[in-house]
Amino acid sequence: IYNIEKQGIRNIMGWIDDYLHILQCPFCKGDLELIKENGKEILICKKCKKTFEIVDNIPILLKK
Repeated sequence: IYNIEKQGIRNIMGWIDDYLHILQCPFCKGDLELIKENGKEILICKKCKKTFEIVDNIPILLKK
């Protein structure tokens, strides 16, 4: 059972760090990296360099 009180306030991007090894770019299937750019955290593909926003702690990985 996940106990927020026991863990305290968690880093907003903590869960993304935990699952980064299974997330992949929807365009080229490359590995993603979590970076901070202009004060915002985003995901960037290491292979094709496309960037993906994180909105309300949810990575937006949809093809446009």
